[in-house]
Amino acid sequence: MEKVMPKMLKIDAHTHLGNCKTFGVRISEDELLKSMDDYHIDASIVQPHPGEDIPENIHDDIAALAEKYPGRIFGLASMNPHFDRKRYTKEIERCIRSLHFVGIKLHTFGHAISPISERATMVFDLARDLNVPVMIHTGPGVPFSLPSLCITKASKYPTVPIILAHSGAITYVSEAYVAAHEYQNIFLETSWCAAHRIQWLITEIGPDRVMFGSDIPSNMPVEITKYDTINLTAEESRLTRGKTAINVFNLKVKV
Repeated sequence: MEKVMPKMLKIDAHTHLGNCKTFGVRISEDELLKSMDDYHIDASIVQPHPGEDIPENIHDDIAALAEKYPGRIFGLASMNPHFDRKRYTKEIERCIRSLHFVGIKLHTFGHAISPISERATMVFDLARDLNVPVMIHTGPGVPFSLPSLCITKASKYPTVPIILAHSGAITYVSEAYVAAHEYQNIFLETSWCAAHRIQWLITEIGPDRVMFGSDIPSNMPVEITKYDTINLTAEESRLTRGKTAINVFNLKVKV
């Protein structure tokens, strides 16, 4: 009897919803969902842009979308850590405990915050206490966005999974490699990386620590094409396109 292989789930580990005054981007629910349908994405981890006036409102929008599409939309909390500490803490706790979001975003570039700063320590304390991962923007936005700046937090918080968004992008991908090579709790999301560098990261760091992401719906076909054109085994594809994100964020994906 022929063995039936399980479906390869495809997860977009990094996308956004709403308006971004910082970078001039606007993403609607319809645009997000259409991109997922067009490119057969089973589930997406959705976060606000860093340039939102009232991120609490976008968190509510993401939660409503997740309720409408259970097992297909998952929220990632993102709020400026320079806001009032009580406001920040209250909102992050609400997102994780009440809205069932799956992690916290530290947007080094959009919020002008260094991973080695005192306010970043507040973010990691919350992540540790709430038992969720932290995704950190890396790449554009130096000096705050250097992947090497995440190393001290990986050392101090060994139980907190850290996802380097963009894996340093094209310019700082080697730094992301070094950080992930040294610390097993560092994972790599690959949007805006060159295809041959993605393959290098998968080979050197391992497919169980690398995950696909689009960043924005209009970038989806570009990122998918990168994965389609590099020489991945079936198991490498299964992990990087979906299973790694499922494991790291503990996703309950609707099959």
